[in-house]
Amino acid sequence: MTIATGSHPDVVVVGGGIVGSACGYFLVREGLSVHLLERAFPTAGSSGACEGNLLLWDKEMERELPLAIQSLRLWKELSGELELDFEYEPKGSVVVAEDEAGMAASVRMVEQLAAAGVPGSMLDERALRAEEPSLAPDLPGGALFPADGQVEPRFATAAFAEAGRRRGLVVHLDSPVQRIVRNAAGRVEAVETAKDRIATGAVVVAAGVWTREVAATAGLDVPVHPRKGQIVVVERAPGLFRRKLSEAGYASAVESSAANLQVAMVAESTRAGPLLLGSSRELVGFDRQVSLRVAAAITARAIRFFPGLAGLRCIRNYAGLRPFSPDHVPLIGPMAGADGFYVATGHEGAGICLAPATGRLIAQWVTGQPLEFPADWFRPDRFQQIREA
Repeated sequence: MTIATGSHPDVVVVGGGIVGSACGYFLVREGLSVHLLERAFPTAGSSGACEGNLLLWDKEMERELPLAIQSLRLWKELSGELELDFEYEPKGSVVVAEDEAGMAASVRMVEQLAAAGVPGSMLDERALRAEEPSLAPDLPGGALFPADGQVEPRFATAAFAEAGRRRGLVVHLDSPVQRIVRNAAGRVEAVETAKDRIATGAVVVAAGVWTREVAATAGLDVPVHPRKGQIVVVERAPGLFRRKLSEAGYASAVESSAANLQVAMVAESTRAGPLLLGSSRELVGFDRQVSLRVAAAITARAIRFFPGLAGLRCIRNYAGLRPFSPDHVPLIGPMAGADGFYVATGHEGAGICLAPATGRLIAQWVTGQPLEFPADWFRPDRFQQIREA
């Protein structure tokens, strides 16, 4: 599809992953004309190299959790609204404690989340075994969070893009952005690719780990960094996992900023049959190479919790780069001093979960509607404000 020279969309969205596609969808739903530019193809980045987690229990409590609660409500609505099936499964999740310290941490987590309106209950050893009979016999218990779920991220991205296209969204593939042009007053006036110059009054950069690179072409700095993660795909084993499974230490790995490899058990079944095992986190720049050492660490950790995995075959292994911010909270909204320049990134491993609420929040910012969250919660320039203070 070629974007005609001289076309003036209201908004240009940069990035065709799930966050960019969600932004495009919610913007056109508000009646705006929108062009979406993807440097390669949909889900070429993080959205095509991840699990489809819809989790509440692992979120930062003050800002990220309210965004996630709204997003899960939107995912439920979207499952009946979007034309394409994206394998939405509100099947709940179980957080497994490995020892008594993990049980104590789970009790605190259930209590804190209950105060925030998130349902959850503790599972003793017997109740845990009833929920997940294939778990190792020496585990003391865990916690059940029935509101959690999952989607198929590639299908979900396609569902947003197709629903947007039906409302007028123009999607342009193989179109890396060369420059975002701002006028003398600092306002966005165009986006340049190798093929065209697109005049526009607003741009939303939702390019994941490449957001910083794109923003730099406009003379702006967005402090988002790549964090590598790997997933191991295992052959079918019907009934091995009933819900989404994570170990209690997973939240600590998410919140950490350490550069060294961190592995925590995450496991889920898929509607297609294969099992997905994670998760790993390490800071290695833009290296997307699969590491057999990391894959071995992931599978060893999973076998600790599910001994039956030891007899199964690994089908494949893939790696992706998750965009994370200095405080591990997403960057959503306008940049100060750059009228018409918006950012939607920094979700790290929660981009799938938070995409709908992010898209709707961006649409509210762009159209000047009342915001559903305080304006300063996700502002991408908040770190600059801290430095200046």
